[in-house]
Amino acid sequence: MTSSPLAHLQELYEKAEDLISSLRVEINRMQKSSRSAETTKIAKQQGKNEKIDTYPPSCLAAMINTNGIYTIEVPGLRPFPVSCDTGKAGAGWTVIQRRQDGSENFYRSWAEYRTGFGNLSAEFFMGLEQLHRITNAEPYELFVQLEDFDGESHYAKYDRFVVANESEAYALRVLGKYTGDAGDSLRYHVGMPFSTFDNDKTTNHCALTYVGAWWYNACQHSNLNGQYVEGGNYEVKLSGRGICWQSWRGYDYGYKLTQMMIRPRCRATSKAP
Repeated sequence: MTSSPLAHLQELYEKAEDLISSLRVEINRMQKSSRSAETTKIAKQQGKNEKIDTYPPSCLAAMINTNGIYTIEVPGLRPFPVSCDTGKAGAGWTVIQRRQDGSENFYRSWAEYRTGFGNLSAEFFMGLEQLHRITNAEPYELFVQLEDFDGESHYAKYDRFVVANESEAYALRVLGKYTGDAGDSLRYHVGMPFSTFDNDKTTNHCALTYVGAWWYNACQHSNLNGQYVEGGNYEVKLSGRGICWQSWRGYDYGYKLTQMMIRPRCRATSKAP
C-alpha cells in the first residue's frame, strides 16, 4: 500500500530535520576545533601552558559505564552538570526529569522550569532552555520510564525528540516513532507549547486545573510533572492531577517513579528494558 501524501511529506520533513541536525553538529565541531586551535596559538604566543578544559556534549559521548553526575557542554551554554543513566534502557542516557518520592515541588513558575530545579541525585527537572539547546544540537531519542506502587515497570520510547526555543514557548516540536509497553500518551501533545501556572498557553487553563506544568493540549493524555500521590490511587474528582500517563493506568492513578531520558540517536545502540 502506498503512503499518503501527508505521510510522505512528514517523512521528507523528518529527513530534512535529521540532515539539518547533522549539519549543525558538523558546524559546531568545526567551530569548536577552530576556537581550540586559536586558543592554543594564543597560549603558545604568550608562553602559557595552562590546561584548557573540554567536556563531552552528552552522556553517550562521555562513554560512561556507571550512573552518576557528570559535566557536559552544548553549543550556546556554559558547561553544566547532568545525571547520566546506564540502567535498563542501556548506556548513554541523560536524565532530564525524575520523580521518585515526592520530595520536590513540581508546581513551579515559568522561570523555574526554564532554568531547571531540584537535586540531580533525587527529584529534578533539567530546564527547558538546556533541553532546547541539547535536542537541537543533534538528533535525540526519548525514553520514558514508569513504575507503579506495585513494583511493575513499563516504558515508552520515541526515536526523535525536539524541543523548540523560548520564543515558541519551548513547544514539543518533534516526536518520533513510538515503541514500548506503556502506551503512547505523549503523541497528543506534539506541537503544543509548554505551560506553567503563571504562563499558561492553553484556553482551558490546564496548568492551573491539573496543578502541574506540561505540553498541555486541552488538556492532557500525560503529565509527568503533576502532583505526587503516595500509594498511587486518588479520588475520581481529582482525575488527572497526579503523575499521569493515561494509556497505562488511566487518569486516576499517579506513578511511584518516572524518568524522562534522552540520548543522541545517530550513535545510539539501544536495547529494550
